[in-house]
Amino acid sequence: MKREDLNYILQKADFPALEELYNKINSELKIVVLQSPVQQTLLQPIFDPISKGEFYGGEILVTTTIVQLSKGDNTYKGWAMVQDDNEKLSLYIAVCDGCFGAGFFKEEIEALAAQTVQNIQKMQKESNKRVNATRVNFDLMAQG
Repeated sequence: MKREDLNYILQKADFPALEELYNKINSELKIVVLQSPVQQTLLQPIFDPISKGEFYGGEILVTTTIVQLSKGDNTYKGWAMVQDDNEKLSLYIAVCDGCFGAGFFKEEIEALAAQTVQNIQKMQKESNKRVNATRVNFDLMAQG
């Protein structure tokens, strides 16, 4: 599991499980919020397959948070950016990011992320199955 993948994966995690993990971390480490969850808009780049270039398709709302975790004299920073206006989710993921980088609670974070990846793949397969069920095959053979 790579640290840079956590932000995306944990946004889709089971929220009560993520909250439980945050509470466990909060009980053992000192968490200081350096940048409170703040809403921003970002321009969304879109790839144009015809011109092979990019253009901006619009803006998306995100919430970002920066935290500092302390254990003894050691401090570590964590960061998160999540879609929409979701302050708690941004805070929880920023704390997990800092812990993962520091090596704290790494097994628990990886277990939650792995379960989330399985859930994402399962939902994608179900979605693909529904789409494939509506696929129509056209017989384009010339009749002579």
